[in-house]
Amino acid sequence: MKKNVILLGILILVIGTALFFYLKDQNSSIKDNPFTQFAIEDTSTVTKIFIADHDGNTALLERSGNSRLWDLNKKYKAREDAIINLLQVINRVRVRGNVASTARDNMMKIIATSGKKVEIYTNGSNTPDKIYYIGPNTADHTGTIMLLEIPSEGKSAEPYICHMEGFTGFLNPRFFAQEMEWRYTGIFDFPKLEISKIEVQHSVPDWSFEINYQGGNQIQLSHLGQNVPQFDTNMVKDFLLHFKKVHLESYRTFLKPTVEDSIRHSAPVVRLVVTDNKKVKRTLSLYLKKGKEGTVDANGKMTPWDPEYLWGINDKGELGLAQRYVMDPITLPLQSFLNRK
Repeated sequence: MKKNVILLGILILVIGTALFFYLKDQNSSIKDNPFTQFAIEDTSTVTKIFIADHDGNTALLERSGNSRLWDLNKKYKAREDAIINLLQVINRVRVRGNVASTARDNMMKIIATSGKKVEIYTNGSNTPDKIYYIGPNTADHTGTIMLLEIPSEGKSAEPYICHMEGFTGFLNPRFFAQEMEWRYTGIFDFPKLEISKIEVQHSVPDWSFEINYQGGNQIQLSHLGQNVPQFDTNMVKDFLLHFKKVHLESYRTFLKPTVEDSIRHSAPVVRLVVTDNKKVKRTLSLYLKKGKEGTVDANGKMTPWDPEYLWGINDKGELGLAQRYVMDPITLPLQSFLNRK
């Protein structure tokens, strides 16, 4: 019995030693292989990213020197949060291991037929520094199959299982190519309250008002061209703070052209006009959105209108979906600011 225990201990030691050196060699080969070095350590050097999928969608993302927001397809601004997430992956992506030899050929076919291509440019170069080919996620949903091309050295013959350090999950969703998913949805963006005037034009004239703001406590409230002598200054200050960041939910409306045309030809329930310190105006017109049959309002009464969403049209005439949760605090009536005894 004692002899068997000794033999078992020796066997475990031999297997453990062999496994240690196997993993050490494998890790060493991964570490020394340039085609496993997906990460770009200094993402401040990344000046352009191009993403394409097999459905024909493309997103060209370019760093703008004059704005914290990147440019999208040379016509829009890109979502700041999505850019941050993308650069985070590019900075922290690591190879977790090899794809099993039995699955290699199949993975190469999947990448070639349905994968995404991501070109990463640095320091203003017109030649990509690295190119990712992104395949499916692993069965345990903790890794993504990726293949690397380095234009100066060629394309890897092997795909690898990649993950992001400090993150549990797969990476594929961060590399999307749909233009409308990338598009920045900000309408009013004044983080330092660089605002000189706000006009709130309700469909009910008695609710409309105008705020002139010169910073600090220098606030004037007016109604139909007449100054309001007494008003709740703190309420107005709180109102102003909402304009630091106001976004639509999405520009993807999925509306039929006839329905969209009907909205555009209807009267807005409220129109917001914000003038910044450089005298540049931004506008947003809000329209009631029809609710589903049987919809009830906050008081439990039947209503034909959606209690959660409105339609919004920006100053470029583009239609989007707006959350009431976001819009209600910036569309208050004049009476909300009047002093009450």
